[in-house]
Amino acid sequence: MKQRPRVHVTTLGCAKNLVDSEVLLGQFRSKKFEIVSELEDAEVAIINTCGFIDASKSESIDTILETAELKSAGSLKKIFVMGCLSQRYRSELVKELPEVDKF
Repeated sequence: MKQRPRVHVTTLGCAKNLVDSEVLLGQFRSKKFEIVSELEDAEVAIINTCGFIDASKSESIDTILETAELKSAGSLKKIFVMGCLSQRYRSELVKELPEVDKF
């Protein structure tokens, strides 16, 4: 039997993001993905970003860059970014953050 990827979700921002992340985790669980609590144990990282105030934008970008370091070290295979930041600034992020597999 093929092993399912280990997934970690980082949630930043508002309560809506927390709800969205919980729904997403439920979908992964229903598909028998392994959910891990530590990013370092994951093969797939999902970052649910906030993009409304400058401090939140900075935190989101910093989190993406820190996660990208794990990918370049080889322990992480994929990075997916969702949420407000990726919706509002997608075209700029695609250009500036090629380490991200999908926005």
